[in-house]
Amino acid sequence: RIGLPKFRIAQAIMGALVPFNGSLYLYGGFGLDIFLGRHVVITPSFCPGVYFQGKGKNLGYPLEFRSSVEIAYVFTNRSRIGVQGYHISNGSMAGKNPGEESLLLFYALHL
Repeated sequence: RIGLPKFRIAQAIMGALVPFNGSLYLYGGFGLDIFLGRHVVITPSFCPGVYFQGKGKNLGYPLEFRSSVEIAYVFTNRSRIGVQGYHISNGSMAGKNPGEESLLLFYALHL
């Protein structure tokens, strides 16, 4: 018998992307954990944020939206390791909207 995935209520997400080129992206939003068993979780998320260009890529507008999906293994202490893909875009609020996509491996601590 196959059971339905277990949903957890939305969780707050905050973060910062700080590349070596002097740019800065600060974001906050929410994600929803969808458990596919006791330790495997898929988490889609959405976070608006503020982008400071520095010497980095011109994303066209200071307000940028980060949408992502990750799949991870959750340890008993609630930390997790996994893979995440995300897209950052200004939603065409400016004439220029090149966006940015990334795929990364991560380890996250539960606070």
